[in-house]
Amino acid sequence: MERFIIKDINKETVSVYKSCFDSNNNHKKAENIDWQFLQNTVKKAFVDIAIDKESQKTVAIYAVSGVKFKINDEDFLGAQSLDTITDIDYRGQGLFIKLAKDVYEKAAKSNTVLVYGFPNGSSIGGFKKKLEWEILDPLPFLIKPLETKYFFSKINGLSFLPNFSLSFSKFKNDKNYSLVNNFSFPTEVNELWDKFSKNFKVGVKRDKEYLDWRYIDKPNENYSIMHCYDLNGAFIGYIVYTVKEKHNGKIGYIMELIYDLDKPEVGSLLMNYAIDSIKKSKADCILSWCFDHSPNYRDYKKAFFLTMPEKFRPIELHFGVRSFNETLNEVIYNRKNWYISYSDSDTV
Repeated sequence: MERFIIKDINKETVSVYKSCFDSNNNHKKAENIDWQFLQNTVKKAFVDIAIDKESQKTVAIYAVSGVKFKINDEDFLGAQSLDTITDIDYRGQGLFIKLAKDVYEKAAKSNTVLVYGFPNGSSIGGFKKKLEWEILDPLPFLIKPLETKYFFSKINGLSFLPNFSLSFSKFKNDKNYSLVNNFSFPTEVNELWDKFSKNFKVGVKRDKEYLDWRYIDKPNENYSIMHCYDLNGAFIGYIVYTVKEKHNGKIGYIMELIYDLDKPEVGSLLMNYAIDSIKKSKADCILSWCFDHSPNYRDYKKAFFLTMPEKFRPIELHFGVRSFNETLNEVIYNRKNWYISYSDSDTV
């Protein structure tokens, strides 16, 4: 590594970080880099930026961003693996593995207990074989088809078929609850999270600080947030969703659904509202991530979400984790203990 200078991420190196992606046809916005690594809720990131001493070119990056984790009933510092890139002229030199190991060493020394993420098909081998990740596949893609044209276009010989709707239900309000469309999160989300998260052992802590950072403060995004209150004004749930032009179609995403599990009808009410709203935007389908052991999985099944077939998945993604704390290995490496949603995605 004598040939390279290794720099950390800070206000001065954001542009250097950005230049590596831009020069390899993977453009990033400076404000999003700043938000992800310098403005996260724990104000921690572990990043190696490799720069060629001679040419001063940014040639490789490996970056993880700090995040609060709930493990069992305690809070820990965790990290999400996000950006991995090696410049096209410097590939085959093992830079990815060297940088990743250095980043992990720094993270572990800072009491980070795990790193998790969603490697793509080209990088999964390195994470598994050389970085000691435990792969907890499959990533739980769920899909609710709304229009046939999107799917017919992807199947040879069927593109000529006419389009028709695949979802006929209409949203019906419940007089026992009030739905409020508000682009903010009340402080009561903390208590709601504590109750909701008692049903699993491992997951990013979705408290108000995290939700504000993830959905209110994130640059260049447009999320819809619907809250639910009972007739006494008690806050009992919320759903976050969005619609994007992606993957050669118009795709709806259920980002997060959390509610008082003692009132299962609230989950259905919020889900049906989001589906109706997404349908009105003329989306082709709705995607979500939800394990079948998650406390809100029943709401997806009730709304006729299906496990997404491999051939329809927009990209090849995997789910994995690397523990830095042996005393937590048993709980961290058990897929059944995890809660994830599209909140965990860095691309939506």
